[in-house]
Amino acid sequence: MLAGMAVQGYFAAHKAPDIERYQQRIREVAARLPMRSGSWVGEDVAVPTQSLDVLKPNVIIGRHYLNIENGLAAGVLLVHCGDAHYMVGHFPLRCYPAQGWQVRESFPRDWTVGSLVLTGMEYHFYRSSKMDFSGEQSIIVANCLLRPGGRVLRDMDEMTRTIIGAGGSSSGAGQVQVYFDATVPQAQRDKAIVELMNGYRPLIEAILADPAAGKGQAQLIGAARQ
Repeated sequence: MLAGMAVQGYFAAHKAPDIERYQQRIREVAARLPMRSGSWVGEDVAVPTQSLDVLKPNVIIGRHYLNIENGLAAGVLLVHCGDAHYMVGHFPLRCYPAQGWQVRESFPRDWTVGSLVLTGMEYHFYRSSKMDFSGEQSIIVANCLLRPGGRVLRDMDEMTRTIIGAGGSSSGAGQVQVYFDATVPQAQRDKAIVELMNGYRPLIEAILADPAAGKGQAQLIGAARQ
């Protein structure tokens, strides 16, 4: 056990040059993401300090969006961790219940953004509220997980299987959450997810790229999928 912990610690502390370049590339792409995507206009929102402590993110983006054509609102959280193990402590089935939300139901869902298929889950949460006339708040969260090498994963069980073994987590992992008030119909949610994620495609492609391929290859992968 001690030997295994030592090996894991070594890989966490000693990143290969290609991993460092890969993570830097992700930061560069994230810094260039526009606030607007089509008719959606975004503004940054604060990410809780507790989440930052758990995730130790390489990149984290929290934004609230308003569609200026139809008035629809949505939220986006996109995070990339340099070590995939940090992601295990922060995903919808863990972080929302920790804030008092209860799971009503969940479904496997897929969203197609151009040639990119985001394979994930849709979670329906609720909690009591004195501020709401019905006495209950409800929220719907679309979620998927990202690993380098083009792996889009449905849930945390799938991701955990990809990080078993020495160095398996050192290339990091990404996560996307798009959330809505539960009164928004599914067809509108799905359309919004595709529109919003189209704006995030450069960053998603950067996370999915092969770290060993280098910056140039990451750009070729993105161009090939457009």
